[in-house]
Amino acid sequence: MTDTIKSQIGARLRKKREQAGYSREKLGELCSLSPRFIANIEFGDSAFSLDSLITICRVLSCSSDFLLFGDALDSSIWDDTTAKIHQLDVKYKDSMDKALQGILELILKAEEM
Repeated sequence: MTDTIKSQIGARLRKKREQAGYSREKLGELCSLSPRFIANIEFGDSAFSLDSLITICRVLSCSSDFLLFGDALDSSIWDDTTAKIHQLDVKYKDSMDKALQGILELILKAEEM
């Protein structure tokens, strides 16, 4: 991995961390990583393991695609939709998953026509 790519990944990590309102210390605590290691990633001096990437993405509620490759799509267009989903009790998760899967299948079929 080139230094430029590591710097870009680090900048995206910092952006997501700051958007979440976390200090390096808090993110490190939540991910069981040292704040210094978080700083090293953000500065492009270190890369993270797959396990660390997964943990960071879960804590920051972001995709690994965003951290690794950037965001070609403005994800904020989904903010109102995801906010509505977050209001639901977890007991509705399976129903929501099924409903969204059905909607996705309908959209894909419509695009084939």
